[in-house]
Amino acid sequence: MPNRWNMERAVKERPPTLHPLAGASLGNYLSKVGRNGPYDSRSRIPRVVATAANLLRFPLSRMQALLHDKEIFSREIQVGPIFVVGHWRSGTTHLHNILSADPQFGWISFIQTVMPWDMLLEKRLPFLRSLISRELPEKRGTDNVALSIDSPQEEEWALANLNELSFFNCYYFPQNYEYHFRRGVLLENVTREEKSALEHAYVRLVKTLHYVHEEEKPLLFKNPSATARMPMLKKLFPNAKFVHIVRNPYSVFASSLARYPRLMSAFSWQEFADIAFEDHTKLAYESLMRRYLKDRELIPPEDLVETSYEALTENPLREVTRIYEKFEIPFQENSLPSMQDYLETLSSYQKNTHQLTQEQVDHIRNHWQFALEEWGYEMPGIEVVP
Repeated sequence: MPNRWNMERAVKERPPTLHPLAGASLGNYLSKVGRNGPYDSRSRIPRVVATAANLLRFPLSRMQALLHDKEIFSREIQVGPIFVVGHWRSGTTHLHNILSADPQFGWISFIQTVMPWDMLLEKRLPFLRSLISRELPEKRGTDNVALSIDSPQEEEWALANLNELSFFNCYYFPQNYEYHFRRGVLLENVTREEKSALEHAYVRLVKTLHYVHEEEKPLLFKNPSATARMPMLKKLFPNAKFVHIVRNPYSVFASSLARYPRLMSAFSWQEFADIAFEDHTKLAYESLMRRYLKDRELIPPEDLVETSYEALTENPLREVTRIYEKFEIPFQENSLPSMQDYLETLSSYQKNTHQLTQEQVDHIRNHWQFALEEWGYEMPGIEVVP
């Protein structure tokens, strides 16, 4: 959990020079910078670099659009995407990485999701790969998951660079955390034009990835924010399917709080030491999970599979098999061996340990009881401190 020592340390750490917004469109970047602020001195260098990157990339992005957009948008999406959804810290990354090991699927890589406007130029500009690779840590600071520029990543990074609405605005501009969460995730108080721009961003992303993969592979996406967008995604992609993963709310609460120091240190352009992240965690879980329980009724049963972090960690291949059978996905010759190879790389993985205060435990019991009852969870073996 982000105690004062961790947050104070995060404030003192030097942020990465290269910020994800360096890969935005120039118009989107200027809009975000103009609408948010004030900015802290700590983020001055990343802001200068991001501004320069957007100015320098503008002609390259326009070149990609002129050369490829007509063909990209003329493509018909024959195979619906599969979206892995669930609250943050519920196991979405773990499940996505397992499924992505199956070569019959396509997915968006880290470098593609931070460079959605330049995806087709990336291979022609190797210096960009080298630059981003140097800035990328070997592991995610929040949970020790391995990172590389070619590893599967969530599409929310790309959406933040493609349009105004995104959950990642909460990380970039945390002084207005609730405002960005309600708009970017729950799509509350957004204009018709803003929602249309988000839909267009999703369509662009899916069609561009199909174009990049040069074959009609089913695309795998992983995005906790998409948990609240399922009806919209089903409208955009009628053949879309969803896998929802849930985890014990007590563990989710503790793990969610623990992520903030490193995320703020890496991405925030504003002061964040005194932000009430615990309150934001409470808001996010209750609003997202209640929205999911409501929206899942709108998804055809054959297009939704529910699993849990506990079941996935106990027997991952059993859960994967259940997902494939529900969606009638055939196993290829190397599907299970490839996933097994990936799982073997996790043999030395060390999970983080967390604590909760008695006050936090009481809040979960009193306000998240709906989730405890829905999925049959009780208090796990987490240390409770005064």
